[in-house]
Formats: sequence, C-alpha cells, structure tokens
Amino acid sequence: MRKSRFATVIGVAAAATLLTITQASAWPTENDLATATSGPDNLEDCAPATSGSQACFHMFGDWFSAKDRAKDGYSAVALWRAKDANGTIMRGGNVWNKDGVGTTRWKNKNLPDGYYVDWASCLGDYATKRILEGSCGPMKRIINQ
Repeated sequence: MRKSRFATVIGVAAAATLLTITQASAWPTENDLATATSGPDNLEDCAPATSGSQACFHMFGDWFSAKDRAKDGYSAVALWRAKDANGTIMRGGNVWNKDGVGTTRWKNKNLPDGYYVDWASCLGDYATKRILEGSCGPMKRIINQ
C-alpha cells in the first residue's frame, strides 16, 4: 500500500511538472531591449499607464515604446502578445526600457498583419528579465493591419 501511494505521488508530481513545462514552452518569449530614442511620427495607441510605466504600440511599422515614469529602480516594460483569430498566442515578449526615469525607448518588431496584438504597461527587473508581480496595468488590444 505504501509503495502504491509513493508511486502515485511521484506520478502526479511528474505530470504536473510536464504540464507546467509544456504550457510555459508553448511559445517563446522574446526579450528585446528598446534602444531607439525616437520612433514613428504616426499616431500611437497606449495601454493604460501604471505609476511607473507607459507602453504604447504603433501599428504602422509595428513599433513598441516603453516610457519609464518613476524613479523606482525598475525598468519600464511593454509586455505584448500576438494572437491569431482563434486567440492562440503565436508570438509574445517584452520590450524593455532600462534607461531610467523620464526616458522613452522604442523597439521595432515585425508582426503579422491581421493578428490581434495585446499589450500592457509593466515594471520589471531587466537584469533577471522578470516582470514584477502585480505591476502590469490592463491589457490593450488592437488588430494589426
């Protein structure tokens, strides 16, 4: 009986680990450093700002911008996902601005036309590439054309 329980516990733990790995690796996360100090001149669409960041997307040219709004020691991050019509995430990632408070940095991406693009303003630790839990504002959505 004891061996049976142990085998069950090990089996459940292995299945949970496999499920976590499978879900986490379903699509790659692109981590990009935004280095351009200027971007396109067209209209931008911004996700709701947080106290520390503002992330915007420029559909014409697929530019993301991340503005650092607070002297808090964290980087501003544009967290984004490109989804097909079924809602399946095809690509996703983070555009990092590590240049400090008051700066806006830009990164050009080549995203497929006709996909939904969701993005949010977040804060993170650039050294570890980790988004701070609870730091993201609500996601914004646009159909990339």
